[in-house]
Amino acid sequence: MISEQDNTGFHYGFLIVIACCALCLAPTTLSFNTAGIFFTPVSTELGVGKGQFGFYMTIQYIAMTLAMPFAGRILAKYDARVILSTCVVMVAGSLMAMSKFTGLYQFYVAGFCIGAANSVLLYLMVPTMIDRWFKDKVGLFVGICLAFTGIGGIIFNPIGGYIIDTFGWRTGYFTFGTIAAVIGLPFTIFIIRSFPKDKGLKPYGSTALPQSNNSGTTLTGISMGAALRSPALYFLALYAGMMDIGITLNYYIPSYVGSLGLSITLASTVASAVMVGQMFGKVLLGYINDKSVKAGMTVAVGSGIIGIGAITLFGTKAIWVLYAGAFMFGIFFAGATVTTSLMTREIFGSRDYSQIFSVVAMVASFCAAFSAAIWGFIIDSTGNYNIALGGGVFLMTITFFIGYASLYLGRKNAGKTKPDPEIESIGG
Repeated sequence: MISEQDNTGFHYGFLIVIACCALCLAPTTLSFNTAGIFFTPVSTELGVGKGQFGFYMTIQYIAMTLAMPFAGRILAKYDARVILSTCVVMVAGSLMAMSKFTGLYQFYVAGFCIGAANSVLLYLMVPTMIDRWFKDKVGLFVGICLAFTGIGGIIFNPIGGYIIDTFGWRTGYFTFGTIAAVIGLPFTIFIIRSFPKDKGLKPYGSTALPQSNNSGTTLTGISMGAALRSPALYFLALYAGMMDIGITLNYYIPSYVGSLGLSITLASTVASAVMVGQMFGKVLLGYINDKSVKAGMTVAVGSGIIGIGAITLFGTKAIWVLYAGAFMFGIFFAGATVTTSLMTREIFGSRDYSQIFSVVAMVASFCAAFSAAIWGFIIDSTGNYNIALGGGVFLMTITFFIGYASLYLGRKNAGKTKPDPEIESIGG
């Protein structure tokens, strides 16, 4: 018998949430959010510039862009345990291998492998798995899971810094690879399941949805083919790309604070305020999106406009303005992952969610691959941070209208929805 929860009253979906939190905390964070602490020691030993070494992060984004369409189809078709375990092994193995590298090209190869794996772990895993297992409080659970990338950054950046200072960067990479495997693999192998029906369950909260004639839960959603013919998809993809362009301003906030004549220590604490805002924002935006996706998008983009605007216009007036602005910008930063995934679900439904969202995420990762360099070029060529920051505010303003347009155009999909075969089959 298929039921909403097991005979203990506990729904297995909550274990899926814990598994996603663990994967965001370790493999994703250790391969992405802690990369910066290795730039100086590795580039110094290799005798190359930080920009040359840091290019492997650009390669990660390019790999994510190239892998995204395939990753979406694979995640929709095959066992999530196998896919996520493979991705964890790719990340952990690459980090361990990086501890032995002696040439720049080797890091570029590793960056490509990590980027391909993170197309699933960073972009597709959380929204896809939560959408499959939950039909109630989806936004909240997505936000909670994604918040663990920020928590991981707070935990592992200082740990990694200590290991590098004490034992060297090679030990740091090997330790991070080991941690990624030890934390990630038990969850992907023993906890992750592709669909609730694999455990004889319906999605959590599915009783609130309309029932089909055979008493199975009917989910609405349009096909990938129909989505590709919808203007809403292209506006949503553009929204996601512009959000990712905006968040790469984060790389230059510490430098901007330093340009005001303030200490490196204070600049780093302002950067930490962005991370705290990001953690808080993911949960907040998830909660708001459960009430109204349009409101969630408005809060996310509005926070970025207010935050960067305050830093630019009033940052020289008081230090608290820098902290407050950085915190608000962190909420915008959170919106890049939370709002795009939940807007995709709102507009296109669950039927072909992972495939449709992979298109949106592909555009986002492509824009992120080059936008940091573009902001840097603007700052270097003008010698003025305010022009770049002001440009960011203008970009965010345009982003709001594009996001609103995608939601407006998405209303036309309401008459094109069809049942999700995976879920409808539960009732049979």
